[in-house]
Amino acid sequence: MNKKIEQYKNTFLKATNRSLETDVESFSFGDTAEMADELGKLVLQGEKTGTSSGYDLYAEDEVKPYTGQFSIVLDSEETPICVIENINVETIPFNKITEEHARKEGEGDLSLAYWRQAHLDFFPKYYKKELGIEFSEDHRIIYEEFKVVFT
Repeated sequence: MNKKIEQYKNTFLKATNRSLETDVESFSFGDTAEMADELGKLVLQGEKTGTSSGYDLYAEDEVKPYTGQFSIVLDSEETPICVIENINVETIPFNKITEEHARKEGEGDLSLAYWRQAHLDFFPKYYKKELGIEFSEDHRIIYEEFKVVFT
């Protein structure tokens, strides 16, 4: 964790009367600088309150997202823009994502069709590259619903 992220984390924990030992991760959304900035902006605007990731892309010993988890959202320059807290986390098959899930992700036209296409463009390349397998719509997705708790 770089110095500005560590300082932001400590400011958040002190401002919210939490122990400095509280676990807080940091990440940026997406896999490009443009996505990090665009999706981070949607979070700040309250339009993006959900995100999804491929369950199988987590290492066996890696902590998977959980309800109550705090995360610092970073922009493309790794500058903290806010802290979010997961308020609901569920593991569901890709093909069981609903219109509501898609809307909460806040991207494109907010439709399930847009969500499906965007994620069918995203997940397969990582499943092939990192796991050496083809992505299937039966694969499990970790869907996180969150709220901004600090800016």
